[in-house]
Parts: sequence; C-alpha cells; structure tokens
Amino acid sequence: HCSGHAMTTVEKLRRHLVHEVFARAIVRDPDLVAAVEHFDGEVNFDADSLLFTLPHLYRFTLIHLEASNHGPLDSAQCDYNAFRRMLYQSAVNTDLHQLGAMVVVEHVDDNHALSLYRLSHSRR
Repeated sequence: HCSGHAMTTVEKLRRHLVHEVFARAIVRDPDLVAAVEHFDGEVNFDADSLLFTLPHLYRFTLIHLEASNHGPLDSAQCDYNAFRRMLYQSAVNTDLHQLGAMVVVEHVDDNHALSLYRLSHSRR
C-alpha cells in the first residue's frame, strides 16, 4: 500500500490525471484524443465526453504519464486500490470544478471494476 514516499507517487498520478488527462479531455485536446484512441481498454470518448472504468483509467493514466516524460512511476508504489482511494478521498472533483467539469457515475455495476464513469461539464 502507498505510504511515506509513495504518497508522492499517488500525488503525481492525481496531478497528471486532473491536469493532463481530464483537463485535456474537456477541451478535446487532439494529442489526448489520439492517446485515448490508441489505448486498448475502457477509456473512450463518446459524443459528449470521456467515459471510463476506474481500473482502465488507472492504467491509461500510468501509461500517459510515462509517455509524456513525467514518469516513469513505480506503479508498485501506488497500486490500483491506492489510486481508487485517492479518487474518492481527494479533491479531484474540487479541482475539476475549477475546470468546469465533474466525474459522474454513468452506470453502476455489482462488480465495482466494471462501473462506468463519465467526465462531464458541470452546470455552471
């Protein structure tokens, strides 16, 4: 589990997720759209916005962070469960609100890993 110096790994992931993935997704940044299209998993754009499952968002963020030369990260330092806790406990939605966006649940599945989330524009 993430402790001590590993918190910096979670924090790095969180910052990258908000500023490099979500912020770019909101404006349909062409580089991010291309990265999403090349990603083999449940992170996709539909007509409105970005749809994702949490395990795949985690994997995409790790790959994207390393590809953008902000990494590499030791993913052993921050496993998926730590990433998920960070999403639930941190100020991600507060950060997103400043960008005019929010994460909403699109589809709840009994298997948490299959639940689908959407990055949507918050109603100002």
